[in-house]
This record gives sequence, structure tokens and C-alpha cells, in this order.
Amino acid sequence: MSRSNEGWAWLYDPSGDVECPPGVERVGWSPLTTARSWDAAVVTADAMVGATRLQGLRSGEHHWTERASALLSTLIHAAALGEHPMRDVLRWIDRHDGSPALEVLDSHPGCDEAATNLLAGIVATDPREQSGIWSTASGVLAAYRTSSAMASTTIPPLDVEAFCSGPNTLYLCSAGRRQRQFAPLVVATIGDVRDATYARVRDGRSGPPTLLALDEIANIAPVPDLPAMVSEGAGQGLLVLACLQDLSQARARWGQAADGFLSLFGTTVVLPGIADTATLRDLSALAGDRDIVSTTISRSVDHWGRIRPSTSVSPSRQPRLPVDAISRGVRGCALVLGPDRDLTHVTLTPAHDRSPWRQLVAHARDRAVGEREPPGLGR
Repeated sequence: MSRSNEGWAWLYDPSGDVECPPGVERVGWSPLTTARSWDAAVVTADAMVGATRLQGLRSGEHHWTERASALLSTLIHAAALGEHPMRDVLRWIDRHDGSPALEVLDSHPGCDEAATNLLAGIVATDPREQSGIWSTASGVLAAYRTSSAMASTTIPPLDVEAFCSGPNTLYLCSAGRRQRQFAPLVVATIGDVRDATYARVRDGRSGPPTLLALDEIANIAPVPDLPAMVSEGAGQGLLVLACLQDLSQARARWGQAADGFLSLFGTTVVLPGIADTATLRDLSALAGDRDIVSTTISRSVDHWGRIRPSTSVSPSRQPRLPVDAISRGVRGCALVLGPDRDLTHVTLTPAHDRSPWRQLVAHARDRAVGEREPPGLGR
């Protein structure tokens, strides 16, 4: 891997579908990387399970996800201490067998007693309830049923401390058809980056802030504690840029916390095409109203038959930006809600008109044409 003036660049793609471009190094990630620490194992398991959990679940379903998080934390902790591969963790879960992990925890001198007691309690649970716990945990690790995701656990993992130490870039990719499967892996990786960023600031080490540019965050990177990350991150060297289709996605994923997203994020950029009326109404309300003076001219006929005009003036208030105007937008512009809570239109610059994106688009187009040419035909 070569280093550019902009720093190092890494790619984590558990699907294996993305070609690694020149100058970018492919890295792996595994829940076991930091799980030798019991506290880190708990955080990783909670993040992975949380990525699969939607708001509005029935109370009984929350029980299964909480127990699955507890189970997963003990298993990855045991695997890390016993130097077992991720493949063994998957086998334990699929077979509903906690005895190998319990043996590791019982025999390892540095094991936290809380992990041993927790796993022993789950293994002793009624078999019918235990089946639901194992099945929920199995769903969280669904990505590892693919050979590509399992292979990514054996690639040298990302060094999060090195990543946070300079102007470096990490590309996290997830195939569209398998976003739900890979979401726990992406979310847990982001969690490792966040923790490393916080640790750097806490230890007084200097460096640029870490920017999380998260596209399609409700599907690809549904960080469970996103509201807390956004509100506290700026003071700890972490900036979050999140992209959503509209706030209905946020409400489905983060529940009532999504109602505060327009306040939580310092700046909101709104592109045309939103059809969620609740989102449009919120934006229209923030734009405020304006006073409109209406003049009404009426005519009356007096008793001599003459027509007498009369004029009346009445004030009224109308939205500055009606719902339909926000939805349609202005061609070539975006609506920006800034920190001062004013809504203004700004002109957009298409990425494909500027370097280096113009060259990248041209390269991708030429490559696609080349792949469609019949074998044996040169370019």
C-alpha cells in the first residue's frame, strides 16, 4: 500500500463484492479483535444486536435481543481468550452449545467472573427459552454464513488507533441486497472507530477530528446510539454526517428520538423529492410564516342605481415554504437548515463536473463499456 499526501486509505467490505482500487488496502474486522477485554466484548455484542433491532418491538422481543446480546458477549470473549476463530463461535451458536466457551472461561486465569456466571446462567435456562436466545444470536451473525464475511475475519484487521492518528480514510461497503445481514458488522466497526477517537481525545493526543460520513444510515449503518453519538461526539473529536431518505426512516429505526433530528444535527441539507408529509410539515413549520395582505374590492348599487366600489384590506399569514414547494425543491439547489435555524437555498455543484470525480466517473464508464464488449475485441 502506498501513502498519499492525504494519508492512508483502507477498505472493509465483508461482502467481497467491491474491487479494491490502487492505493487502497483491504482490511478485515472481527468481533474477536478487541474481545479479550470483557468490557469491549459487551460493547461489541450490544452494538451488533442493536443494529438488528427496530423501534416498536413488543416487550417480549426486547427480552430475546437483550439475552442474545448477553450470550454473544460471553461467546466472543471466550473465543478471544481461547484463540478460537470466528468459525467456532458460529458453530457454537448454530449447535446451541455453550459448553466449549464455558470451559474456556472456567479455565482461563484472566477471565472476568461476570462472563462465566452470565454464560452459566444462560446455559442453565429452560430449554424452550434458551432456544429463542440462541436463535436470536444466530440471526445477528447471519452475515457469517457467507464465505466472504467469514474470510474477512482472517484478514489483518483495521488498526483503529492508526486510523484515528492522521488524515486517513476508511471505506465501509455493504452490498445493497445484503445490507441487513452486514449491518451488525458495519455498526460494530464504526463503534470501534468511535471508541478509538474518544480514547485519543481523553488521553490528550492531538490529531484531526474523525468524520463519519454515513450514507443510507438507516439501512447500512443503523448505529443504535446515533442520537447520543451526534450530541456528544463533537466535543470528543467525532463529527457525524448522516444521510436519510426522509425522517420516516429515522422514526422506524430510532423511534421518538428521530423527532429531534432536525435539532440534533447542526446543519440539515434537504434535496428535492421527499414525499414523507411529516418531514415536509416539520421543515415548513421551521421556515415560519409570512404576513400577506389581501385587498378585496366589492361593488354595491345604491338606491339611485349607481355602482359604488369599496375596498377592504385584511392581513393573513401563510407558510414561507409550503409543503409542496419543499417537496418539489428548486432545480439545481438544496434547501439548507443552518445552525441559526434559517432555511435558505444553495446552489449544488454536480460531483461529476469536478475533479477528481469527473475522472473517476469516466473511468467507471469506460470500464463498463469494456466489460460489455465481446471477448476478443480490443479497445
